[in-house]
Amino acid sequence: MIEKLEIRESLEPKWTPKQLQILRQKSLFESGPKQELEKIPFYFYYHFTCDDASCNGHKVSCADWEMGESYRKWRSQYGEMWKEKFRQRYETEMTQRNDTHFFVGTLLQYPGTWIIIGLFYPPMSPQGEITFSPSLP
Repeated sequence: MIEKLEIRESLEPKWTPKQLQILRQKSLFESGPKQELEKIPFYFYYHFTCDDASCNGHKVSCADWEMGESYRKWRSQYGEMWKEKFRQRYETEMTQRNDTHFFVGTLLQYPGTWIIIGLFYPPMSPQGEITFSPSLP
């Protein structure tokens, strides 16, 4: 069960010179992006408990693309109030309106550390069961 979403400021809010060098590397066969990738200056963590009876809780970093894009959009749209909209969506709605599941994976540099790489959040039915209705052509 999701307990809370933690939003923590990054200690390195800007790209390092080495990261910039990688981002700016040219390709022989493709043109580069029209604009440089903006680094998200925050880390997002979910605190949750699992189904194991002896679980004392987990805190896992979330690198979901949709969360990053929501940050960019809502920071632009709401200014300093972006965190309120962000929490409403990714904390309140994820725990009260949706049956949220995490897609998890590891990184090459840290094969023993799990991170959330995506969210799956179908709406809950009134009985607490998953409601999924795919649209057919």
